[in-house]
Amino acid sequence: MIAESRFDRSEPRNASFKDSERGRRITVAGPRFIGADTKIFAMGSCFAVEIRRALREKGLTVYPDYPGIAFDPATQMAGRLPERDNINHYDTFVIRQEIERAIARGRWTESDFWSLRANRFSRAKAWPQVFQDPYRRHIFASSMPALVELSDKISATIDTGLAHADVVLLTLGLTECWRVKSNGRYAALGPENQGDRIFPLLEFRATTFAENLENLRATLDAIWSAFPDKRIVVTVSPVKLAQTWTDDDIVSANLRSKATLLAVVSQIRNEYPRLIYWPSFEFSMQGDVYWFDGMHVRGDVVDIIVASFIDTYTV
Repeated sequence: MIAESRFDRSEPRNASFKDSERGRRITVAGPRFIGADTKIFAMGSCFAVEIRRALREKGLTVYPDYPGIAFDPATQMAGRLPERDNINHYDTFVIRQEIERAIARGRWTESDFWSLRANRFSRAKAWPQVFQDPYRRHIFASSMPALVELSDKISATIDTGLAHADVVLLTLGLTECWRVKSNGRYAALGPENQGDRIFPLLEFRATTFAENLENLRATLDAIWSAFPDKRIVVTVSPVKLAQTWTDDDIVSANLRSKATLLAVVSQIRNEYPRLIYWPSFEFSMQGDVYWFDGMHVRGDVVDIIVASFIDTYTV
């Protein structure tokens, strides 16, 4: 069933709950900045993957152009490419470090990468060894030179997209993070999805409001320092936390994570009035918007969210 919620660009806005049709009508406003030639850079959690898909299907130019990366599937693996663009950055820590790297035109080097045994993500169990770029989701190769080459291509794709885009859309997913012990950077995924060999390399962190607020501030400052004319849109992903490493029940852990991110965005909007907020999470609160797993948002619902976003801000 299609989600019951809807967006409405109207004045006056919902000022009282009785005007919101039991929370199903969400009023939005802001400048109109999307045209036929607008280029959008979308980065973040797995919800950002769906946003990129839906934007491309609407005919807009979408960055990073991960599907355009050429690689050798016999020796390299970039998520589920070429079948699916799913290179994710789930939290404010990995988003910040990727954006700061891109602004500086830096690159990840051999010292950043891990050497693992062949595992179920390699798609090539014959590989005697697997090398991994931990800062993006599921980036593997059968040798260190092959991984360096692939990682550099991904970096170049991100750098080019960020520089050329008119709009930057950041999707915030979760607050449970994994810190790399050796260098203080953050991995895109924790050990529950990567195999037991990397667990000693990582430190789990249930991050705080203050840390996520500082990350988002630093990310916005980095982008606007380099590209002062870019529009930046932030949204909080409705996709649920798949697993918690805290002592909380998963339902409580998920709500705490989303509440923290929503509070961060609320504070950031006070500090940066030019920032645009899109209420994807709020849209998910009415009706069942999820696939059979109860976590991921259905494609038809993503299409509604993206179509409403475009309609709201189209010139």
